[in-house]
Amino acid sequence: MAPRLADRARSQSGLTLIEFMVSIVIGMLMIAALATLIASQSSSRVEIDKSGRMIENGRYGVQTIATDAQLAGYWGELVSQPAASAVLPCSATAANLDLAMGTHVQGYNVAGTLPPDLAACVSNHKPNTDVLVVRRADPDTSSQENVAGDVDLSKIVAGQAYIQTGIDSAGLKIVSSLAIGSSDAAANATVFALRKKDKVKLAHLRKVVVHIYYVSKCSVPVGTSCTGGDAGNPIPTLKRVELGANGGAPKFTTVTLAEGIENMQFDYGLDTDSDGSPNGADADGAAFTAAQWGDVMTLKVYLLARSNESSNGFTDSKSYSMGTAGSVSAAAGEAGFKRHVFSQSVRIVNPSGRRAP
Repeated sequence: MAPRLADRARSQSGLTLIEFMVSIVIGMLMIAALATLIASQSSSRVEIDKSGRMIENGRYGVQTIATDAQLAGYWGELVSQPAASAVLPCSATAANLDLAMGTHVQGYNVAGTLPPDLAACVSNHKPNTDVLVVRRADPDTSSQENVAGDVDLSKIVAGQAYIQTGIDSAGLKIVSSLAIGSSDAAANATVFALRKKDKVKLAHLRKVVVHIYYVSKCSVPVGTSCTGGDAGNPIPTLKRVELGANGGAPKFTTVTLAEGIENMQFDYGLDTDSDGSPNGADADGAAFTAAQWGDVMTLKVYLLARSNESSNGFTDSKSYSMGTAGSVSAAAGEAGFKRHVFSQSVRIVNPSGRRAP
């Protein structure tokens, strides 16, 4: 049946200009809303990434220092506590390394310029941040052993400092011998001659570890200076100076641990009655004598981490507790960075265990 003429008149055959313009406006509004949502999510993602990197760097930094400090004062089978004395932190001679064995940790409260004995191997230090020196032996002896687990003097690295702990020639007590490895096998056999309890096999050799933790004013310097470092936007960075060997001689080298570490402070617990436990309140170590560093049994680490990039519209008005150093806040011009404090208490196991009744 054919449609009626009135029905054909009422059927739509196209769009009017007004309807077309309204549809365009509605579509533009939807696109604008979608673009705003995507931009907001992208901005939020960027901020989450910034915070994630800051937290990861802070946690890694504090855990690295804490793990190292727990091993401070480990000297193999040596059961007696070496005496602490005034030492040079950047000296790599066998005599000075041997003298420093009793100073398992050593701290510096530096307000301005580094003292000369520390500036010899630490560069671009950020003022008003602490420096920590950790000394110990490497527990892993495998790099100096053969397949049977016995000492292989041919595997000694020339220029590397080693410590050997074994019985003395009379077989009465455990003693130590610290020396710099040589390319001369006969020389190594002479200085590393201590034996195990069977008086036959050579006692194990362990690398001497010296780690100096500090906050640098930048991550990647220009030459040896942080002026213009990090492409003109210096990032405060946790670094570590490590004792190793290069070209057949001992050498300190600097490695980067974690970017964005803005401040670092340490507090120490002293054992004043030789029972292996700290007595009294923690101290920052500024007034410690050379001998007192051998009495440090606990360590508290405080790291203030900040994001590597500033956040638009953000102002950091908080203050952050850094132990006995007090509270700190964002410096002028630095309030646009997000921050977080990481802290951890550490028992220095080996010295305290030797003293425990």
